[in-house]
This record gives sequence, C-alpha cells and structure tokens, in this order.
Amino acid sequence: MNLPSQQLMKDTAALQQKKWRDAEGLLLVEGRHPIEEAHKAGLTLRHWFMLTDAPAESLPKGSLPKPPFQINPQQMGKLATTASVPPCLAVYEAPPQQNSPQALGDFLVVLDGVQDPGNVGTLIRSALAFGADALILTNDSADPYNPKVIRASAGLVFALPIITLSPNALLAQLQQQGHAILATTGHADSSPYRQANFRGRCALVLGNEGRGVSEAFLAHPQAHRLTIPMHAAVESLNVGISGSIVLAEAAAQRGQ
Repeated sequence: MNLPSQQLMKDTAALQQKKWRDAEGLLLVEGRHPIEEAHKAGLTLRHWFMLTDAPAESLPKGSLPKPPFQINPQQMGKLATTASVPPCLAVYEAPPQQNSPQALGDFLVVLDGVQDPGNVGTLIRSALAFGADALILTNDSADPYNPKVIRASAGLVFALPIITLSPNALLAQLQQQGHAILATTGHADSSPYRQANFRGRCALVLGNEGRGVSEAFLAHPQAHRLTIPMHAAVESLNVGISGSIVLAEAAAQRGQ
C-alpha cells in the first residue's frame, strides 16, 4: 500500500488557500470528473490520493502516470474542500497564466467582478457548452483555479482558454479587435436579450453579484445593454442562471 508522509499531507492541505496555490504553482483537483479533465488537458500530475475502499467507478478512467496514495476518509477530509469526502483528489501543476487577449476568436464571455466560485464555475461550463472561444475574468473576479470553481465547472475550466485582465486593458483590446460589447443589466434603457446580435464579433459581459456590470463597460461607445424579460414578481436572477440563458440564445444565433 502506497502511504503518504505527514509532510505531503500538510503541503497538500495548504493548497486549499490561494496564497499557497500561487506560491507553489499547484492546483487542488477533487473528484473523478475534474481529475479526468485535468489529465485530458495535459496538465502535469504531481501526486494523487484515493480512499482505500473507493469503488473503481468512482476513480478516474484509464491510468494516471503515477500510482495513488491510499488514505482513509478522515485523512481525505483534511485535504478536501467539500463537505462530503471525495473518493479521489489530485495535485496538478497550474497551467501557464494567460493575460493577453490576442487572437482569442470572435465570441468571448467576460466575467466582470463575479466573485462567487460557484457562479464562476457554472459560467465556465456554460461558456464552453454554448460555443464561447474564451472566457475573460476581470482581476477582481474569483480565482478560476479555486477548488470550488474547478468542481462547479466539472473540471471544464481546463478545457477553455481563460484570461485575467483589468477592465481598461480588456476594453482597449476589444475596441482594437472590433468586438461589440453586450452587457447584461437591469437598467430601464436595456433591450431584450433576444434582440441582440450575437452573430459577429462580440463579448458578452456578465456583472458582479451585487453591483452588476461596472460603469467602465456600460459607458463604452461599443456597449449594448441587454436584459432578460421576466415575471414582475421576480426581481433578478442569479448571474450563473442569467448568463446561461443568454449564452443559449447566442449559441442559437451562431448556429451552434
């Protein structure tokens, strides 16, 4: 039986915190599907753990390049960020950080200060499902490699180009590349999202859970404000839900 050292357990548990992930250049990936996606994306595996009695169907399909360390549920609970103990957990080297939007393609999704990891993970998954070429995070958004983001995206965070930029740098690049800015908002002067043109070069901007899309985007001359018509009894939708609704319309228009 392959057993981990106490130091390895301590170092792995530290990766629950962003400062240690950044310092070490490592990611904590929990569960079968996220591990499979990390492996499929070609990330470098450092080590991985499995419960000693984990059924085969709960473990990654195929063979990983290193044998697992076998641990008990109590030990796994110290490593994992989930309330329920996952059957497997892995540490991968982080992919190179991208901070240039050059040549990203025609259809972009921008998360402007979206801070909830669950929302970021959901929107990464929806962006990939509905044909986005890349996802861009403003630098006050959640860490895309937070274990909760990885889990909420089902590991698809590794399958989509993800860039972090300041709003000003992003706006300058979008203008240079001729992208229309389609920003979701509840403002009275907004147009129903189905009237928007998603067929050309465009960037769908989804805003912070509290303040919405920032004024830097809304005031831009290329910006178009979009809203989702809904029943008067409902004031607003979660950004993960509203973004997915608009992304489905964009995919339909783009023939995807």
